Amino acid sequence: MFKFLSCALIIWICLTALPAAAQDPARSPTTEQTRVAVSVSGVNDELASTIRSYLRIYELDGELAPAPFRLRFLLNRGEQQISEALAPFGYYRPTIVSSMELDGDTWRVHYDVDIGEQVRIGQLDIQMLGDATDDQAFAELLAQQPLREGAVFSHSDYEGLKSQLRSLAAERGYHDAQFTQQRVNIELSDLTAQVILHFQAGTRYRFGNLAFCCTELDESLLQRFPAFAENDFFNTRQLLDLQVALAGSDYFSSIEIAPRWQDLDPVTQQVPVDVSLTPNKRDRYQVGLGFGTDTGARATLGFDRRWLNGQGHQLKSLLRLSQLQNTGLVSYNVPGSNPAKDLYSFTAEVNERNFNQQNTTLYRITARDIRHYDKWQRSWQLGWQREDFSFGDEPTQSSNFLVPSAEFSFIESQSAQQNRNLIDDGYRVSIHLQGASDSIYAETSFVSARINAKWVHQLNQQWRVLLRGEVGGMTVDDFDKLSPSLRFFAGGDHSVRGYGYQQLGNTNTEGVVIGGQYMTTGSVEFDYLWRDNWRLAVFSDFGNTAQTWPVSVKQTVGFGVRWLSPIGPVRIDLANAFDEPDKPWRLHLTIGPDL
Repeated sequence: MFKFLSCALIIWICLTALPAAAQDPARSPTTEQTRVAVSVSGVNDELASTIRSYLRIYELDGELAPAPFRLRFLLNRGEQQISEALAPFGYYRPTIVSSMELDGDTWRVHYDVDIGEQVRIGQLDIQMLGDATDDQAFAELLAQQPLREGAVFSHSDYEGLKSQLRSLAAERGYHDAQFTQQRVNIELSDLTAQVILHFQAGTRYRFGNLAFCCTELDESLLQRFPAFAENDFFNTRQLLDLQVALAGSDYFSSIEIAPRWQDLDPVTQQVPVDVSLTPNKRDRYQVGLGFGTDTGARATLGFDRRWLNGQGHQLKSLLRLSQLQNTGLVSYNVPGSNPAKDLYSFTAEVNERNFNQQNTTLYRITARDIRHYDKWQRSWQLGWQREDFSFGDEPTQSSNFLVPSAEFSFIESQSAQQNRNLIDDGYRVSIHLQGASDSIYAETSFVSARINAKWVHQLNQQWRVLLRGEVGGMTVDDFDKLSPSLRFFAGGDHSVRGYGYQQLGNTNTEGVVIGGQYMTTGSVEFDYLWRDNWRLAVFSDFGNTAQTWPVSVKQTVGFGVRWLSPIGPVRIDLANAFDEPDKPWRLHLTIGPDL
């Protein structure tokens, strides 16, 4: 009897509860049309975006709803997830009110957040131990880091400082570096944080023996590439610089540099370094067809021997044939004391040009000493040249000159991340000086100077401005005896667009341009990034050459398209000399970096 009554009671309770369950939305079965909408209020856009990335329930926003009990579980978990999302920003005591209601066929889930006050740093205990105590690089890093007593505590700043300390230690040879203490204590009663970082850097190790492997080049040449010596303090940047220098030499197809930390000498505190080199192909052949508006159609043949002997001497040769100009040259290069930056070069060249009644054949032999000093480059040159030339129907003349010269260049640039041949910001300045004396194997005495500069500046993500200027002048005893290659000319792709190559300047009685003693050119250009790898440009160029100063300049205007190719911008420009309205628009095609 008792069992019967118990069963009847249970059945009565279940039947009584069913209507209530049917009326409770939180317990109602979800239909196939019911969806979820999740919203957050009380915070700015940045915090709201962070909160949504933490919220598991936000993954259901706009999706079909799961069972109500699952939705309620995720709703409650969301409060803890919001707290976790706010903690890195210094909000450790937020007030969160959550709600969930069925609105038609949509479950509306909402969180109203009161972030409260941020936690501030009450005590900051950062200590550098070991050799890092006296390392200026660590002192500079700590001076710039944002953690300060009284400042809002940011977990990302805290983790960022730890990462920077580890990276700097690895870069500067602190192989045993570690944190002996790293913790943050949050006191919610007064919203303060105690930050403790004790960094035991240990010993700063030094470079040991540098061993090169697998190359035909002499050890004496290879040991001149590093900018460091044995027993210098270890620095990974110097190893990276070594890799770049070896790659730029063109001797090797691959370079692997590996410190042997497992063979560290505890007595000398030195770590040996292995450099494994894979030689490039010894001979390189070059065949190419092209077109340039200064040269017309052209064909190029080249042969290089990347190394002639164990000292890394190189032979380079080039033959370029075009509609307007033919060039052949052979160059013998010898690495300097710093083979990554210094070079001795000996070149023999023949250049023939026949264009607009300017007829020249140039034979030249030059010796150069080229040195790089960080962003500077210096070049001394001594050249002998013979040039046979005529202008129009004038008889052919021959001139011989022994010309010493010097060139100084300074370049600073910031390349685009995706392509080092694309310049976002930078400038270049060059000064070229040369001269000759009629008492030392020259037809006439002269001294000339040329200065040119370029500047590229990014105005915003789309617009850039490009400025270019050049000025030159000379004193000469007898201009008529001066070789055309030593005179000043203007006009062409890289000078004044809208005019032909070297077609601006003084003319003879037949109207043939013969160059001048003075020259000035300039350009103002704006370009616009209208889609990936494509720019549109508008520009104005000006310039001229003359026998007297100041020079009366000609001006042109134009527009163009740039394709940002892997080897640098490919430029197609149309320019018109509006000072001379009878001249047609002229096409210019160039390839290469902006600087």
